[in-house]
Amino acid sequence: MDINHAIQFVVDEVESPALEHSLLEKEFKNKVTRSKTVVHRMKKIGDLARYLKRFETIPPVGDPKRRLYDRFKSLGLKTYEDLYPEFIKIFAQGIDDVTVLDDFIIGKDYSSWDISIFSQTYDTQSGIYLIGDEPNYQAIFIKATFTDGKYPNEWIQKYDVLKYYMYSLKNVFKSDYKYNAAIINSPKYGVPIYVFEKQAEKCSLKGIYKYERDEADPVNGSKWFVLKKLNSLDINKAVTLREYEQEVNKQVSVSRTRNKTERRERLKTAPKAPGTVSVTSTQFVRNGDVIVEVLERAKGICEDCRRPAPFLRKDLTPYLEVHHIKPLSEGGEDTVENAKALCPNCHRAAHHAADIVTVTAAIIRKDNTVLIAQRGGTGDIAGKWEFPGGKVEEGESLEQCLRREIKEELGVNIKVQRYFGESIFQSTARTYRIMAFMAKLISGDLNPSEHSGLKWVTVSELDQYQFLPADEIFVDQLKRLAKKKKSRISISST
Repeated sequence: MDINHAIQFVVDEVESPALEHSLLEKEFKNKVTRSKTVVHRMKKIGDLARYLKRFETIPPVGDPKRRLYDRFKSLGLKTYEDLYPEFIKIFAQGIDDVTVLDDFIIGKDYSSWDISIFSQTYDTQSGIYLIGDEPNYQAIFIKATFTDGKYPNEWIQKYDVLKYYMYSLKNVFKSDYKYNAAIINSPKYGVPIYVFEKQAEKCSLKGIYKYERDEADPVNGSKWFVLKKLNSLDINKAVTLREYEQEVNKQVSVSRTRNKTERRERLKTAPKAPGTVSVTSTQFVRNGDVIVEVLERAKGICEDCRRPAPFLRKDLTPYLEVHHIKPLSEGGEDTVENAKALCPNCHRAAHHAADIVTVTAAIIRKDNTVLIAQRGGTGDIAGKWEFPGGKVEEGESLEQCLRREIKEELGVNIKVQRYFGESIFQSTARTYRIMAFMAKLISGDLNPSEHSGLKWVTVSELDQYQFLPADEIFVDQLKRLAKKKKSRISISST
């Protein structure tokens, strides 16, 4: 038996007869409707059994809850109290199937009902849920909203440090309120704080946090907690693939900002055997016919870079990956029209590449000089110097782009040699990635069509010219190479 069968049993036995009874008053029907809403949100039989257990004991005479029971009985309707022992007997095999803390995966989305059912409060309006018994709670769940209001929560550091306002009554903030005290005392009892970011109906579990401190505004008397996220890879909790990748990327970013010498010292004592973490993912069921049709259409050629597949599969077919142009996760269709065959490099770029404009530049050498070009036109960059090149067009390789641009701009043919380096430049509108290559003139006479001037200069003379910011890195690199070359010559001559 599954949860749907159990839900339907409750509806058929108690809720539908009550809601359809012509003599049952509206106030009682409203109570049944609210209960029915809760019942229909259940995902496990054990959770539903826990909810029904609340009706295991008949309320005593005089208890406000007794009114519903007595009214049902007067109309000959089955009550939740009548239903509970039957439910336990019929669904005995599923009673132990309940939601547990480990079912909550960091990075996954949940509903307010998921949270309230697990906490057994059945109240979706709360912001703080205490899981387990006081004071050594199993966990504390927090739903953080960031909409405008009198006391808006905010990320001090996006998803790493949270400012979360305390529970208050009529704008009065007290640290000894039950919910607030639980959070403040959480380090003492080792209670993890699960933070969900609530947006509309979606509650995304951002991670497990620890209480750092609380702060107050002396003007309006408001108080808030400062909560800091624990590294999701250091705690024994399952994470989504997205959360895993974000945590790894975060560690890489931190490492890049640290001193290289210190980093290498840490590596000397770092464990060589990596730890493990449970990573979960949800996959769409793909249509095999779509995959085959798209691969046959591509005929072994990447439909982005137009290059042949980089290798063959074990069945000797070209290795290309079928990518959805509009992702399935965003409502894209699993159709031939919404898919294209990509090489692994283009496929990764489709998922992870920044929105940039790729530009090529040629470091053209002749004897001991390098060719530089002066920008024409008007504006801030007019008159400044650069290494010639241009934007990469769709389906064009970097080398093809560079040969085409130099032919169009300078009227000559070049041989593209080794890769030289890259520069990242951000203007107010776009981000540019300039990819430079060493190059050699092979035919034609220099005849600039877009530049106001060309010069062959030695590396030592480069400092005499004002270059575009994006090209300055190449100037510095050429000077370093020249210095190294001079040093080697000096050493060999001695």
